[in-house]
Amino acid sequence: MSTPIAGTPGRAPFWARLLFAVTLCMPIIEVVVIVLVWHIIGWWTLLALAACFCLGLVVIKRASVGAAREMRAAMAERRPPAREVADAPQALVGGVLLLIPGFVTSLLGIILILPGMRSVSRRLMHLVVGRRMAAGGIHVVDYTATRADVRRDDPEVIEAEIIEGDVIDEERRDR
Repeated sequence: MSTPIAGTPGRAPFWARLLFAVTLCMPIIEVVVIVLVWHIIGWWTLLALAACFCLGLVVIKRASVGAAREMRAAMAERRPPAREVADAPQALVGGVLLLIPGFVTSLLGIILILPGMRSVSRRLMHLVVGRRMAAGGIHVVDYTATRADVRRDDPEVIEAEIIEGDVIDEERRDR
């Protein structure tokens, strides 16, 4: 019997079981790939592994400093740092994967730190978080909608608590 994840009864979801299996097999996969690369390039394999490790250190340092700088800039601009919060963990995970000795994890780390992958992961995180919020009973209504725009006969809205408020644009008010 498998251990339930996040307090849910029954078996773990398929993705969790697959991730667990891949994690158990990863050392074997890494050793096989290192031996294959060793047969192709010889002693240069050690230099390549050391270079991946050093790249991981650089990525982690730049990601942490850059994320802090970007979050401060977002706060100074008085906007929520949503993009920055979504991008920082991806760069850190990519750096950690580069630190792990092996070519497969290094390749995954390099893929994660590519700038084009950040938008993909942001969309994925938005999708996952949105589903989790909906599963928890939190429904996000378009922030531009007014109370009159919300249909009262909508089953999701009937049970929802509607919070009224006014949006004040500080920049326009100061002019």
